[in-house]
Amino acid sequence: MAALSTTPPVFFPSAPRLRTLSRRDAVVVRAMAEAMFSEDGEASAARLDALVTDVDVHVSAASKPVRLGLRLALLVVRIAPVLFFVSLTSIERLPLAARVALLSRLERSPLSALSLAFIGWRTVMTLVFYEHPTELAALGYTSNERTRYKRGLPVLAPPVPAESGVRLVDESARGDADDSGAHAAHVAHADESGEHAAHDHAHDAHDAHDEVA
Repeated sequence: MAALSTTPPVFFPSAPRLRTLSRRDAVVVRAMAEAMFSEDGEASAARLDALVTDVDVHVSAASKPVRLGLRLALLVVRIAPVLFFVSLTSIERLPLAARVALLSRLERSPLSALSLAFIGWRTVMTLVFYEHPTELAALGYTSNERTRYKRGLPVLAPPVPAESGVRLVDESARGDADDSGAHAAHVAHADESGEHAAHDHAHDAHDAHDEVA
């Protein structure tokens, strides 16, 4: 484990009064946001600061047990450098590259209690971040209807086979076939009855002949 870090924490000067997150929570969320969305400086500092406020609003709409659970999960993320034997410090004091690497390790941790602590916050922060109008416009959404506008491409209808292989039977033909089948069954039954009668008659005649003899 590295020695105690002297890197100053992420500065968050524009944090307004938050409803759920404490000042320390806000600093941790800001440090995570920078590692997740601005590793190469893509998002401005003002954009990341606004994200923290939006996340606080989003989390504040949850029930009290959920808010408590999220804050405990955030504490796990904060002390992740100590849990993973990276440094005797909190995550907001790590350099940006070290934060990115640590969050990646935390996400892939075989200990679900550790990985889910980060995944839960990552999910909330990702949803809130990409709901911003600037990010939606970059993704192709140009209105509040959440309809993505894209160049329409012609859609070719699937070719209709000359013969589907399914034989359709006309209802009248089906009725005639049923009647024919019933008639054939009746004739077969009659023939079978006649054969039984002839057999019985022959048997009676044989018995009569034996009596005469």
